[in-house]
Amino acid sequence: MKKEELSALMREYGDATITYRSLNSNKLKYNVCTLDFSTPYIIEKKNRAKETEDTLLLFCWDTDSYRLLRPSAVTGVVPLAHTLRNENV
Repeated sequence: MKKEELSALMREYGDATITYRSLNSNKLKYNVCTLDFSTPYIIEKKNRAKETEDTLLLFCWDTDSYRLLRPSAVTGVVPLAHTLRNENV
């Protein structure tokens, strides 16, 4: 997946479960992430990670931290609203 494609999906979905292949172990892993850094909870979190050409900076709810993900390793993106069966979204 390309960085622009992942970014567009995340902006459309808000929060989503991102499945990716680990570069170290080659195992499938996932994180529940958002690109919306405007909530007071996320604003309070410290971030030292810097986005590069081949990474996307996300906030992961399940690890309670910022994370750099490589879009090229992403295998799937599922809206959190779909996972929670939120019919209003």
